[in-house]
Amino acid sequence: MLVSVMAAMAQDRHFESCPLEVIDKGWKTKTIDHVINGSIGIMLDSFNSTWPTWMVGAVCHTMEKGLAREVLDKETELIVTIDAKNGYVEVNDAGTDGEYMSACYWNRSNGHRLLAIRLGKPTDPCLEIVCFYDYDPAKKTLTPEPDILKGYRWGDKKEFTQVFCRLPRVGKNVIVEEWGNGAPLKHTFTWDGMKPVFAKSEPLETPDME
Repeated sequence: MLVSVMAAMAQDRHFESCPLEVIDKGWKTKTIDHVINGSIGIMLDSFNSTWPTWMVGAVCHTMEKGLAREVLDKETELIVTIDAKNGYVEVNDAGTDGEYMSACYWNRSNGHRLLAIRLGKPTDPCLEIVCFYDYDPAKKTLTPEPDILKGYRWGDKKEFTQVFCRLPRVGKNVIVEEWGNGAPLKHTFTWDGMKPVFAKSEPLETPDME
């Protein structure tokens, strides 16, 4: 019964959800207070209290039940994955036009944590945003850091170009894929102790190129 309820929630994109367009415009200027610790569950719950989405809500529900994996919809293979060991979570399906999310964190050299939350939808319109926050354990705050991944000129991308961010489940590198004009590109950002920094761009290898 619970799974069917969660599946219904996932299908209703307006249930406890703030439109991604609204989050995209607002998250960069709003600090989140009263974040009691830096665990990924608490940080995501605090984010969801400020910018609610069914996706992050589903992750929080799954974590509250102590599950590492939960199938929300068998037909579309909509699955919540919790990798507590690596500090990584995601909600994804088998390639439908549904919304998706992933999140992870890094331990910073100054004792803080950097949280990344990726939210996306492939249609109406195609939109993907990645929200980065500094978690300060003394102040118990999540402070937006919108200039992470600054080494790539996002605003200069050509018309009809789409970029997709791959947060690390294993390792610390962030991969950004660029599609739309010519051969797809892969941009790698490596961890420097405080943030992912731009390292290189190269052709993106895909199965149909082999």
